[in-house]
Amino acid sequence: MRKNTSWKIASLLALQFLVLTYAVAQNPQDTAAAQKVVKDSWLDHQIQQDPNGILEIRLETDMKQLVKGKMSEQYQPAVFSYTDKDGTLKRYEVEIKARGKTRKEICQHPPIKVKFKRTVLEAEGFGPYNEMKVVWQCQGSKVYEQYIYREYMTYQLYAMLMSSSFRTKLVRINVVDPKNPDRKLEKIGFMVEDEEQVADIIGGVMSEEPPKSMTSIIRQPLLIFGVFQYMIGNTDWSFGNLHNTRFIKLPGQVTRLIPVPYDFDYAGLVGTPYAVPHESLSLSSVRERMYRGSPCSETELTLVRQKFLDAKPKMMALCESFPHFDKLSRVDFIEYLNEFFTLLDDPKKFYRAINPQ
Repeated sequence: MRKNTSWKIASLLALQFLVLTYAVAQNPQDTAAAQKVVKDSWLDHQIQQDPNGILEIRLETDMKQLVKGKMSEQYQPAVFSYTDKDGTLKRYEVEIKARGKTRKEICQHPPIKVKFKRTVLEAEGFGPYNEMKVVWQCQGSKVYEQYIYREYMTYQLYAMLMSSSFRTKLVRINVVDPKNPDRKLEKIGFMVEDEEQVADIIGGVMSEEPPKSMTSIIRQPLLIFGVFQYMIGNTDWSFGNLHNTRFIKLPGQVTRLIPVPYDFDYAGLVGTPYAVPHESLSLSSVRERMYRGSPCSETELTLVRQKFLDAKPKMMALCESFPHFDKLSRVDFIEYLNEFFTLLDDPKKFYRAINPQ
């Protein structure tokens, strides 16, 4: 009797999973929110012109003021310029401000957010998505450039699993301080897509509040989110305070949320020297994996496992061909991923890792 009941529960869970998966895929086509035209953004234009290349940018701003006021996160004026692929010099008057948490405190210069003028972007034919984060190297060395490339690639890997993901564009930023023109900084970094666009693309809106219960989060994206964080060795996220996680709310009478991860500098796959596990976790280093996602049944895990196995060839091909890794980063990045996929090849071991007793 117990065996028969377990089989029925597993079947119901599998059916629920498939129904929710279908709903996530189909719903955006059936909602008014998704039927509005999502115009290509400025960032779309840059990615389309050169997907894996590095955009050379000149940023003029008062760096002393940026660093001094980093904790207050007040916007300050800046000039953002670059030469487009057709040779046209593009110049924008923008605003920037410091952002982030740990990096804002420990890095030589804090990460920033760049805010363009919407009217200017729209006049050029772009969508209204005008606020983009910039993640740049924490310290001025080639080693820290590699950490940027590794984090950038982590975003690319998640995009292979979920359309509800932040797209990114590699940049090299030459920072010029008008008050100190002889002191120039050059930083490798990447720009992160405006969160409003991420939500618009799948027909939702970004929620400003954390989920009230786990049942409000759509099951398939929830499980993919958790297994992905396990794959990259990242425990530095939380739903309750929206730490390194945003939620897209899909329209409808019942609350349906999709989690979207960001900021992976504490992931084992990225491997920054300042990353340490939270003291509440029994981990010796961030390279040690721990599953912090939602518990799941064997049936659910089978379907999620297949999602990752299907994505593996493209993921590994991208890691092999990415032109900006040095030899050490490429080998370490691929080996760390292969540890996960080796575990994935054994369904029983994988299930035990995700559902430890």
